[in-house]
Amino acid sequence: MSITQPLGFRAAGATAGLKPSGKSDLALIVRDGPDDLAASAAVFTANAVVGAPVVVGRRLRAAWLAGRPAARAVLVNAGNSNAATGAAGIRDAEACADAVAQRIGAPPGSVIPSSTGIIGRPLPVDRIRAALPALAGALTRGPDADAAAAQAIMTTDLVPKSASRQVTLGGARISLGAIAKGSGMIAPRLQCDARPPAPSATMLAFITTDARLSNPDLHAALARAAARSFNRISVDNHPSCSDTVICLASGQAGPRLAAGSAELAAFEAVLADLCRDLSEQIVADGEGATRVFRVLVRGADDELSAERIAREVVNSPLVKCAIHGRDANWGRIVTAAGNAGISFNPDLASLRIGPVEVYRQGLPIVEALGDPRLAQAMNAPRVECALTVGRGPGEAWMLGCDLSARYVSINADYTT
Repeated sequence: MSITQPLGFRAAGATAGLKPSGKSDLALIVRDGPDDLAASAAVFTANAVVGAPVVVGRRLRAAWLAGRPAARAVLVNAGNSNAATGAAGIRDAEACADAVAQRIGAPPGSVIPSSTGIIGRPLPVDRIRAALPALAGALTRGPDADAAAAQAIMTTDLVPKSASRQVTLGGARISLGAIAKGSGMIAPRLQCDARPPAPSATMLAFITTDARLSNPDLHAALARAAARSFNRISVDNHPSCSDTVICLASGQAGPRLAAGSAELAAFEAVLADLCRDLSEQIVADGEGATRVFRVLVRGADDELSAERIAREVVNSPLVKCAIHGRDANWGRIVTAAGNAGISFNPDLASLRIGPVEVYRQGLPIVEALGDPRLAQAMNAPRVECALTVGRGPGEAWMLGCDLSARYVSINADYTT
């Protein structure tokens, strides 16, 4: 099970006719139970250009943080991103969300809309409204409900993505469940803190838990977890406008997790682990991807500098092509790192691919290229690269995938 594993949640998927394929394209996740136990949190794209659901979601988040009751449900449609649709798109998103609220007996403004798909097209509100009776009628718990919701939010994904965790806190068993989508246009930079934002990409994740905690504490935990998971992946470094991660907590299991407590810290650690799981599933399903690679940067002045260097490497088309071709091209990795705009001394730099050091103190290790362990590392489904750039405390990783001819084919025909 995934999103309906925690106590107090039901889910369903349905077909509203938004996808040309005719596949399911509408998902609903509903929280049951009293509002005074519940909490909700969300992080959204930092892109300056955002879809209508992000505008609505940001308003709702501000209300939760100001003390308004937590969200009761999330409505997700695929096939149409409701982006670049102006004020009409915002009205359409709110109309669909309020129609769901009425259907499930919740007050207006308690349902979060989310959309993914092609931009610039009006949201077919009438089709969504027409599908709501069947969607609400199918709400239930269990693996079938989880799978139906996970499949309905897919666009170019080849496989649905889900995860779950359980942890004992304060003597009670706490559950977390999640579904996500993402395959192309993936380079998330969710607005998780006060650092200057960068554009985001088409990635959606929806998390449920039965833990009991406040809206601000849940938001802080989600923001930190997302910053070190979803914000550390890239398929193609292409900015989009709809990235969203939403977490709903029913509060139906265990005592309240107090701010600053060891129990809250333990919950956040499990949440972060679940987010990393989902983010790695997204990269593995990258459009046309055949393998993934992780770049760990150590020795930078700080974590942000290390992250920028690692991001530059995983986003390099030349590095991605080398990974695809199983070519241990250390030069591409090192020079990509040098393009990150972060100063470091190459004479202090070293690079390992798998267990083999191929570059040390600014020079290649020629004999390493014949090491059979290097060929084995380059042929693995996941290639591990460790780049040291100095002696500082900064360390960060990024996860990416290779660039294949299939990626070009998929994206050349995306809207046609």
